[in-house]
Amino acid sequence: MKKLVSIVSVFVLISSCKKDDTPIIYGYDVYPMEEGHYVIYDVVDIFHDVALIPAHDTNYYQIKEVVGEEELDGENQPYRKLYRYYRASDTLNWIMQDVWTVKRTGQSLETLEENKRRISLAFSISYDQYWNYNALNEDEELTARYDNIYEPFSIGSDSYDSTVRVEIENLITFIEYKRQYDIYAMNVGRIIRVQKDLEILNSDTTDIKKGTELFYTAIDFGIE
Repeated sequence: MKKLVSIVSVFVLISSCKKDDTPIIYGYDVYPMEEGHYVIYDVVDIFHDVALIPAHDTNYYQIKEVVGEEELDGENQPYRKLYRYYRASDTLNWIMQDVWTVKRTGQSLETLEENKRRISLAFSISYDQYWNYNALNEDEELTARYDNIYEPFSIGSDSYDSTVRVEIENLITFIEYKRQYDIYAMNVGRIIRVQKDLEILNSDTTDIKKGTELFYTAIDFGIE
């Protein structure tokens, strides 16, 4: 009996060691934190209000996001500035628009956008990972999750070998439609952002009475 217990103990120990040796893919590389890393986006910004003329107004412009220097926050933890530049077309010079911040911990990527702190990513990246996107602000809870993990994705002529979609919100009622998701590419960062906050009629997402739509599409990235 003692011999059997010993054999079982050895088997459990070996099994534990094998499990411990299995690498965990956290997914940190979907958002590079290297200073000088940048992504340029084509942006489509749509405003709807049937009480106004025009009822539907669309603006096109570009945004450039550049990872900046590292600093320490009030908890003595490192974060990086994210410099954001604007231009109305690709023939014009960039104008500084604002500065956000990004903070990557072992568990999450926190972003401070327009004075709203959000948990943009949770690590490790997996299909059973769920988190409150608004846990760090006072907005209503939004349960984010991952989809299409490490799958290829194409935008026009640009192809990315490994991407992940962050599903943030998909709400349709009789009078409102709210949709949010981001797509990140390995070693690039966010390549797609979609945000819709609309008042609609009869659950028809094309019958829009009021609201906003925002679309970010990456067109270039690199190190400067």
